[in-house]
Amino acid sequence: MKVMTWIRAAAAVTALAVVAGSAAGAEGAKREKIERKGPLAGLPSAPGPHLEKIKALGDNEWLNLGSPAPDPTWGKARGRSWSCWMPYAPDLQGAFLAGQGKHGFISPEGRYDDLFFYDVNAHRWICLFPGLNTRTFVEDIRNGRLKVNDDGQLVDKDGQPVFYAYGGHSYHTHTYDPDRRLWIASGGRSGLGGDQYSRNMAWEKEGKALLAEQMKGKTDKVSGAPIVYNTVTGRFERSPIEGLKPHGFGNLFYLPTTKVLWDFARGETLLSDTSGRRWLKAGAKGATPQGIDFAMCYDTKRHRIYVGGGSYRGPYAKGEGKIYVYDIQSNTWTNLPDKGALPFWFGTNVCCMHYDSVNDRVVCFTHSLEKRESLVNVFDPTTGAWDDKPLAVPFGTFPPGKALTLGKENAEPDKITWRPAKAPDRVPAGVPSKTCWHGFYSAEVNAHFIYTAHDSSDRGNMWVYRYRKAAKQ
Repeated sequence: MKVMTWIRAAAAVTALAVVAGSAAGAEGAKREKIERKGPLAGLPSAPGPHLEKIKALGDNEWLNLGSPAPDPTWGKARGRSWSCWMPYAPDLQGAFLAGQGKHGFISPEGRYDDLFFYDVNAHRWICLFPGLNTRTFVEDIRNGRLKVNDDGQLVDKDGQPVFYAYGGHSYHTHTYDPDRRLWIASGGRSGLGGDQYSRNMAWEKEGKALLAEQMKGKTDKVSGAPIVYNTVTGRFERSPIEGLKPHGFGNLFYLPTTKVLWDFARGETLLSDTSGRRWLKAGAKGATPQGIDFAMCYDTKRHRIYVGGGSYRGPYAKGEGKIYVYDIQSNTWTNLPDKGALPFWFGTNVCCMHYDSVNDRVVCFTHSLEKRESLVNVFDPTTGAWDDKPLAVPFGTFPPGKALTLGKENAEPDKITWRPAKAPDRVPAGVPSKTCWHGFYSAEVNAHFIYTAHDSSDRGNMWVYRYRKAAKQ
């Protein structure tokens, strides 16, 4: 079956699923009030007073909302390195934050790998999953609260797949499907979970030995399959995968025009329906970006994906630009020549890349402790050029006459050590060192949101930025 024929067929199936899962008739198509269960019940929230402050933002203006209100049970979301991308859910008015943070990080509550949601309207964190309980992992297996199902997937006592060891950093490996209201992550881990950081921990070694007994006579049918969080039911889902398996840590987007999943990794472009059960090679034309760890965003006007940079790759060829573009309609990759002032790096530890649909611009937020600067670089898709002069981020400075000392003395993520210096200097936003940035754009309020916090620390601030006001504002 040809790729485009398959895409149309997959889109038709997804469209039927959307109608079937909605309220009856035309009201369902308009996505009227959705009765959600679980942590996201009642969303979107009523707009809080901070929305008026966001509405009042002018051109190139910042607002510090401070620290979001904590989840009543699990507190605040922690900063996490190499995890800048927060997929935005317009129907929920918020965005998802995933990723491990420090390698092998276990929270003070003994939890491993969580999933949080930032509620824009209420300026609060909602914990969707607090993480695997490492303290009771072995006991839960022995008592049947955790077990292996017939697909080789670790599930809880209710049969729900266990979100366990996402795969370290989240990079750009998760997306949101607003048609079926699903958060989807590639990850690619086995059905039993675990990763290179947890496998040598005592609790996992003992637990995995017990699970190995349950796996006898079974096949891992879900290895490589996406894991899904259904925002309506409040439950995780995972389907067995058939045939071709995507590479682990694939860069993931939901394509609203074709209603399929798009995955790119190791130079290969794949497509799947949103169940993630069946993947096929897209047969995309053109040279592809090399390496891993790209900054990316989706252009909702032209229906194409911008891919910036890439780590763990060879030197750029003569004339090769830093931005690659995937066009959905033509299924083609192209490389853009470098024009204007590009971001100094595109890696997901230092760069949040958003498509600003109100202003039709790609806006990149970059920060670097080494370079002592935080910048906003703006790209015009019409001309294919970046603005000649980046915009400065107007917050974050060293105390007068001081500079930052990095080293083993900063073992605790929120402790800062200062040493005398000849002059003040610039530092990344929100906190002086080792700050992780996580971001998304909301067209509904025409604003970019940047959450800054130390790696694996829950002491962070939410900043809001407007590039330009809409004409009617």
